[in-house]
Amino acid sequence: MGLPVVFHHGTPGSVLRFTGFQHAVHEHGLRLVRYSRAGYGQSSRLPGRAIADVARDISAILDNIGAPRCLVAGRSGGGPHCLATAALLPERVAGALVIAGFAPYGVADLNFLNGMGELNIELFGRALWPRPHRR
Repeated sequence: MGLPVVFHHGTPGSVLRFTGFQHAVHEHGLRLVRYSRAGYGQSSRLPGRAIADVARDISAILDNIGAPRCLVAGRSGGGPHCLATAALLPERVAGALVIAGFAPYGVADLNFLNGMGELNIELFGRALWPRPHRR
């Protein structure tokens, strides 16, 4: 098999819902590697993790499959994880692709919600600024 493409799923999401570009990856002689980030799918939640922690996970996955290098891809909320992997493992990542990624949250002069559809704005808004519980 060819060079692995490690796919970072969206938020929310997991490998359980992924039906993406597997055929295209194989058609180009590449190998698709999927995993669920901590707290998604059937994986355990690991409180206190940062996006940068994904690099250790990907390094362990690559070691496990005997792959010295890979390509990384991420969709939506997987985009920041894809970029973190590429930035923190430059010796192992040959290239990165982000599909419909979003901006980092909490950065000055950067609108996290800019360019999102109305439903995404509403749902992310609820997650970022929750209303008090009603009794």
